[in-house]
Amino acid sequence: MKCIVAVAVLATLLGTLPARAAPPAPVEAGKVFVGPQGEQVAVVPLTPRDQKKFLLRIQGTGSVLDNLVLPYTVKDWSSQSTLRHNYTTQWHGKDYSPLIVVGKNTELHFPGGPGNGIAVQFDEARSQKLKPEEVYAQHQQQTQSGQLAKLMAFDRKAEEAVHDTTYAEALQALNTSCGTSAAGAIDWATVTEPVLKSQKIARYCVFPLTALKAMCDVSEEARGTVKARLQRFDCRFGAALEPALQGDRFVWTTTPEASNQEKAATRYFKKHL
Repeated sequence: MKCIVAVAVLATLLGTLPARAAPPAPVEAGKVFVGPQGEQVAVVPLTPRDQKKFLLRIQGTGSVLDNLVLPYTVKDWSSQSTLRHNYTTQWHGKDYSPLIVVGKNTELHFPGGPGNGIAVQFDEARSQKLKPEEVYAQHQQQTQSGQLAKLMAFDRKAEEAVHDTTYAEALQALNTSCGTSAAGAIDWATVTEPVLKSQKIARYCVFPLTALKAMCDVSEEARGTVKARLQRFDCRFGAALEPALQGDRFVWTTTPEASNQEKAATRYFKKHL
């Protein structure tokens, strides 16, 4: 009987003890910047501040970044004359910097937005109302759900598809100008992951296509020659710039280190076609 009473008393005492408080969120007061069409970006510093890590929440852009709370690191590119730093995160395995500070100006960049970004201004009233703990909680929820990891991870197939589309568009433009129906592709087996992450693959692959298109646009003779001689254009990456005609197939071996590639392609076609 005494044992039962003791257990009951202990339970009562435990029930009256306050619940252990959750540790405070590792954030400090943040800032809110607003754009001309209601775009907003909340910038919340993480502690300790000397690590230069932040959470950014972008809203109102109509882009895929809206309401995502991704982790960012500040990268300082300042010179003696100009202050410049970027808030950089990982987006599909590559560095991505939607918020850039240049001097006294702050620019917001987002998918589908203007190429040079939009100007955003510090909003003191919204900054005062910002609750950094809520931003942190949203970040935690998106992290635990796996949503952020999926968006930050490198997706090679998706990246290849973007460049394939650009290459196909350039090839179609060539076919229209030259009156051809040539096919072609990027040889992805020759493109390493570091190169794919760091370079605009399609940019290097389309140089011969744009060179031939320009020739066809101004010369009937060029149109006839291309139509008679070429049926396929393939692009691959290698150690040096090496264009090559293989029957009715043109193989463009390129490298990011080579300069003046479109001019090199034009010279090759004028000499070998």
